[in-house]
Amino acid sequence: MHWNLRMVFAAAAVGLTMTVAMAQTPSARDVLNQGMKVTGLAGADAPAYHVKANYTLYDIRTGKETESGTMEAWQSADGVWHREYAEKKNSASEWSTSPTERVSTKNPRLNLSQLDQQVAQPLLDPLHLAARWPANLELTGQAGTFSGEVLNCVTVTYPVTAAHGMNPDLLFPRYCFEAKTGALHVETTSTVMTAFSAFKTISSRNVASKVEVKPYNRLGAELEITTLEPLAAGSEAMVKPSGKTADFPLAHEPGDPPLVPVNIHECEYPMDAQSASISSGTSGDVHGTVSVPVIIEKDGKVKSNGHPSGPPSLTSAAGDCVTGYKFQPYLVDGKPTEVSDTILYDYDGKPYSGLNGTVVIASQAPAK
Repeated sequence: MHWNLRMVFAAAAVGLTMTVAMAQTPSARDVLNQGMKVTGLAGADAPAYHVKANYTLYDIRTGKETESGTMEAWQSADGVWHREYAEKKNSASEWSTSPTERVSTKNPRLNLSQLDQQVAQPLLDPLHLAARWPANLELTGQAGTFSGEVLNCVTVTYPVTAAHGMNPDLLFPRYCFEAKTGALHVETTSTVMTAFSAFKTISSRNVASKVEVKPYNRLGAELEITTLEPLAAGSEAMVKPSGKTADFPLAHEPGDPPLVPVNIHECEYPMDAQSASISSGTSGDVHGTVSVPVIIEKDGKVKSNGHPSGPPSLTSAAGDCVTGYKFQPYLVDGKPTEVSDTILYDYDGKPYSGLNGTVVIASQAPAK
């Protein structure tokens, strides 16, 4: 049996089994553990490295390019690194000085959080979600061939149950590893397929130099590593912050300890939107969900982290409202830490929304 990319995506999208035989030896857990040892450049045993890569991002609705540029990164130890992004008119840098502390260029003109997620993560740490899976999580193994390569695939046996109310796609992709090397070749969810190819070797790691991300079977990102080498002796200075910097929040991700709100309130329905709805006799864009990117500061206060998205008549009101919320300080290793996330606020068309004193955090299950 041979699969092409379209077949793999279609099978994943409709929940079909991509298998010719159940994997008995090695077990699904063994396959995953081996894959994590040799895939990417993350983890306590990862080598110190220098990497250069090109990236192009696309609007999946139109197919048009939205951003393109280069990423260059240096890492001297786990959680100690420096990344530079450069596009035609703008550039920005960020540094991680420890697993819990990051700074960036002051007032960066590029969205570093977005670029880390869309560029650095697939290239350098494609198994970041699997690294959070508990040891007792039940896994299922599957085997087949893809482009002539024998693959061992691993999936969570009961993803909906294990997700505890979250979208399981956010936590439990299907991973397919090349049987001989253990390197990750394909990652799929119900809506997104990521293909890894053209592997480069550094230390004991296999790193895909070409990555394609396809949401809804449309091209979302093309990534290509052009240089991958051990960090040269004397280059440790490259990972030290330089110039004017500002604190850069950690990204709060699915599987992290939850953000806990302590002071939230319903957001007032914009009167101009309500008036427009009454005068037109239609609901128009006066109800729906607004996504508000935010930063939870060390003291738990909320500040904006970019423009809200959603129905145009509601975004400004939701953005202003949400920045009045407060959370418990988020602790990493016992220390209050600044984190970024997205708050989803749903307007139901009534004078006030019906959230009943709760908010929805994009990276975690809704509060019950």
